[in-house]
Amino acid sequence: MNSRTTRTVLPGAFMLYLLLTMLLLPSLAVAVINVRMQTDLGVVDIVLRDDVAPLTVENFLDYANSGAYDGTYIHRNIPGFVVQGGGFKFNPEDGPFFAGGSSHIPENAPVPNEAGLPGALSNVRATIAMAKQAGDPDSAKSEWFFNIADNSDNLDFQNGGFTVFAEVSGNNMDVVDLIAAQDVCKDIPGIGSVLCGTSADAIQVDASISTEFDTKRLLLVNNIGVDSDGDGIIDRVEVAAPGGDASNQDNVASFIDESGSYMTIEAPVGVPLQSMNVLGHVYSLTTFKVSSAPEAFSFLTFAHGYTGYGLGAAPGSSVTIVLTLSEGDRAESFYNFGPTPDDPSDHWYEFGFDGETGADINANIITLYYVDGKRGDTDLDNTNGLVVAPGGPAKNIHGDRDNIDDAVEDAGPNNGDGNNDGVADSAQSHVASFPDIRNSYITVEADPSHILRSLNFANVTEGNNYLAQAEPLSSLDGLNFVYGFLSFEVTDVDFGGNADIKIILPKDESPVKFFKYGPTPDNPVNHLYEFTFDGETGAE
Repeated sequence: MNSRTTRTVLPGAFMLYLLLTMLLLPSLAVAVINVRMQTDLGVVDIVLRDDVAPLTVENFLDYANSGAYDGTYIHRNIPGFVVQGGGFKFNPEDGPFFAGGSSHIPENAPVPNEAGLPGALSNVRATIAMAKQAGDPDSAKSEWFFNIADNSDNLDFQNGGFTVFAEVSGNNMDVVDLIAAQDVCKDIPGIGSVLCGTSADAIQVDASISTEFDTKRLLLVNNIGVDSDGDGIIDRVEVAAPGGDASNQDNVASFIDESGSYMTIEAPVGVPLQSMNVLGHVYSLTTFKVSSAPEAFSFLTFAHGYTGYGLGAAPGSSVTIVLTLSEGDRAESFYNFGPTPDDPSDHWYEFGFDGETGADINANIITLYYVDGKRGDTDLDNTNGLVVAPGGPAKNIHGDRDNIDDAVEDAGPNNGDGNNDGVADSAQSHVASFPDIRNSYITVEADPSHILRSLNFANVTEGNNYLAQAEPLSSLDGLNFVYGFLSFEVTDVDFGGNADIKIILPKDESPVKFFKYGPTPDNPVNHLYEFTFDGETGAE
């Protein structure tokens, strides 16, 4: 591989969406250093302002480039004010969390305050500043904070002013806001308001310092570092790659995957990789809750974790990517998460090679073929070179595969436990809760050995959904479908086997009839028919 020191971006951006919304770095006409911060809730790309705070930037880079920030957790959150990190790590080898397991990282000498220098930046929203001790303007060491509001009236003057040394890039404040929205697991004296990984999985502990604490739910900053070539992988990770240093090649990225081995992704020369995201099971624990529904992925083993990236390429392009696993590894299959031409909803699907697009696997070498506007592209209706990824900064992969957002299910009856079995519906692949067309919640429950998938609701509006289009509205006279129309799949059913589905309506509601739309043994044409129980099949 030839080393390249410049970054070429062609018109348009052909972006492949495998897991997350991609976040792109803007072009700034100031002296900046690009740095990537990977957190449990997504990536925050930031620019260090060496032009206005050189000593503070140098201090921050000393910690970042040494790996001192890797594995630290967010330890302070004041709503509407700041989110703070860069101070504490959990070291389980040193004991329980409340008994020596959590400690402050080693600190360098304090850095002189640069808040009052000419050109100094203000503590406005989307800036990053150094924390310090009260009454000592020159006491900043390792800890930093995001300004999640305009704090300039206060922090530009308090204690000599707080030095702003970096700015959050582009839409990355979405991730910071997501971090700030997390529940606080516990306020710890001398540390702060430790954040949980997700609000739905908040671990509540009492005031006793000896109480056991679920440290797996800490919100971690996995790593911070300079990204010279803009591919999303920090330089010190790429420099250490056994296959060679790719830190100055914008079309090549090398990184450590979930298996602990290096993986390399290479695009054609002139097609830069952008916004790489490497997500392991730690990420999915806190964001996607995969760990709470392992049966949902019983058919897959993501031994190498999850990866997302973008590609800067011309509109309508065809792009071939080569993904190389460690020597001796052998890939069995490759999966994407997103829409396909036959299913516009985000879902898992095997990206097998169909002669035009897909993954061609040869032992540890995976060749990925992408065509703008076709399978593998999340902007299937357009050929403008831009793959639009729906969702927020940390894409909510439906770990239970039922096509209902976790947040929607968590807002359902019984605090998100619609079937009242003691387990959140969002954590179960055989249960789904969602609002019907009247905005009242309905719960659908299958046998625990089965999986609900591709669940969708439709209202009957002429010309606006599959049922009204296929069935004349006159045939619906006298029928009152007050709940709307529901479709879903039940998987993992043995050939010739049974699937019993329970639909739980709001309390005190009693439906009169249940209809299905499709073929019957006596009529192979799709039609509406009453699904009455005949002793073997039907609705009871």
